[in-house]
Amino acid sequence: MSDSSMRDTVRLALTTAVVCGFTTLTNLPFGTYASLAVVTVTIGTYGNTLELGRQRLIGTLIGGLVVAFGYPTLGHLPLVVALPLALLLARLIAGSLRLSVGYAVCCYVVIIGWVEHEQQLAGWIPLRLFWTAFGILMALLSLRLFWPSRARLEQREGLLALLLDLARTVDLFGTDLPSAERRRLVAQRVRELRVSLLSLREQRQAALQELGSQAAQHPSARMWELMDQACEALILDLEALGRRRDLPWQDWGLARQHAASEQFIGDVAERLRRWHAQLRGSVELQQPPAEPRAALPLQVVQESSEAMKRLDPEQLSDVAARLMLLNRMDQILNSTERQWCRLAR
Repeated sequence: MSDSSMRDTVRLALTTAVVCGFTTLTNLPFGTYASLAVVTVTIGTYGNTLELGRQRLIGTLIGGLVVAFGYPTLGHLPLVVALPLALLLARLIAGSLRLSVGYAVCCYVVIIGWVEHEQQLAGWIPLRLFWTAFGILMALLSLRLFWPSRARLEQREGLLALLLDLARTVDLFGTDLPSAERRRLVAQRVRELRVSLLSLREQRQAALQELGSQAAQHPSARMWELMDQACEALILDLEALGRRRDLPWQDWGLARQHAASEQFIGDVAERLRRWHAQLRGSVELQQPPAEPRAALPLQVVQESSEAMKRLDPEQLSDVAARLMLLNRMDQILNSTERQWCRLAR
């Protein structure tokens, strides 16, 4: 048995023991329903436990209402007629609410209430609801208190750290390091960024499980995916930019263009840090940082058109390749923030 399975088993045993002890001390009847709820909804992740608990509680409520109103109305009919009619009604209500696990619980409550507790429905139904809710609450508390799963938190912290590492890698292009040393450092940082990104992707499934059965539609999961795509694209561009040779901008009459490009690279690093600060500031998804955004000053490129006409094709290709990479980084930032705005609405 793995450490995770052992941990889940011990947590379940402890929670069930605590619940059994409490129900015994209260001396209220039907306390076994609380232990039954703990066993059936506790599956190791908070999100899925919450969803199962929600469905079980709704199913119990629907089943209780059906048997409470159905038995006095249909109880005079033969059992083989009345009970199927009550189950059909329960099925229609549960189906309209799109319950899956809750549907089975609903039908079970109808059958048990109709056959075993028909003479004590007024006391049995409220107590069953109470003990079920109590068991679900204890199951959720146990997942928070006893060895809580941290995959969701680790995913968030990992992406925040990745944004900072990206910003530090971008900073390398604004340093005065020798060209060979800078290329070596950029290549090393890019390898580390890729390892971090792959590690986060491997851990994401566990984090998604914590978000429940509708994890794919959860704002946090969609934001993780958005940041993943942005970081991957920026890593590719930084790798390509790091392989480009240094150009004699001054000799080619492109000093202003070079300064504008350096300014844009600095703005990209600053923008990534603002993303980090905005996402770190609140667990709830916020809008992207306010203006100003990093922007590639294309007017400087236009002003340098005369100088570019004097370049040979190879030199012009080198300048265009660098500008294309910077422009792609600009598009990545803008596209990511547009999608971010839609997610945070």
